[in-house]
Amino acid sequence: MKKYIIISALMLGLMSSVFAQDGEFGPAAGDFSGAVLFGRGAYQSSGLDLPYAPGTDTYWYVSGSAPTLNAVYPGYNDVSNMLGVEGRYFFSNKIALKVSGGAVLRSTPPRINIPSYIDPTSPNATWLPAYNAVKQSNTVDVNFNIGGDYFFSSEKFTRVFPYVGANLPFFYGRRSEYDPSFLIDGNGDAYLQDIGLRHVEVVGFGLQSVAGMDYYVADGMFIGFEFKPVSYIYTYARKLPAPGLEMLESDAHTWVFFNQIYFKLGFNF
Repeated sequence: MKKYIIISALMLGLMSSVFAQDGEFGPAAGDFSGAVLFGRGAYQSSGLDLPYAPGTDTYWYVSGSAPTLNAVYPGYNDVSNMLGVEGRYFFSNKIALKVSGGAVLRSTPPRINIPSYIDPTSPNATWLPAYNAVKQSNTVDVNFNIGGDYFFSSEKFTRVFPYVGANLPFFYGRRSEYDPSFLIDGNGDAYLQDIGLRHVEVVGFGLQSVAGMDYYVADGMFIGFEFKPVSYIYTYARKLPAPGLEMLESDAHTWVFFNQIYFKLGFNF
């Protein structure tokens, strides 16, 4: 359904450009523009593998995986995937301040488990089923970008406005989990599956060069694309297996060339 909405909007824009008379197009000083961004989601999820609950596992450990920058994975891009929004303020018809981003927040409260009841006179007869616990889970994914664009104009192509710029990206991802299960082992001993909330979080920031183009299909409406010729991103991860224990820390440096392509559908006002 989302793909059909996008295609319909593009067709309407192209039809309006066919019937519209030539005139003044493009941004001017004091204008604002807003756009919906489509493409691969620029969220940092790699490295967010939670330490698991200890239970009775004598080989309880914390993974040492580093937070690689999966937001620039080149094997998948989907133009129908809405990944965020973008806003610009034009100080002049050539220079604009740009802000973009998006966020996803999820939260699941815990519910304790209820053991089953087995008739002691008939071990194969279960009168009440076991109700599993609901694990507490909290998820945060945020990406925020601030930067600037410099636009070029042409007397020949009055609807086309290529631009270059710079971008300061920020990524944040967090996972928290707690398993409140109360279990009984084969010896009849009761134990808790988990000690408390376990956490893992990844923070990323860096610097990116930007290049793109806006095409005004009508007065105040444009489509466009954008990519990052060169990007440097530093990511930092921290993992806490249980309250009161020491954090495991890791980091990674990523250089990316000609990636993170976005498609835009926007309006200028």
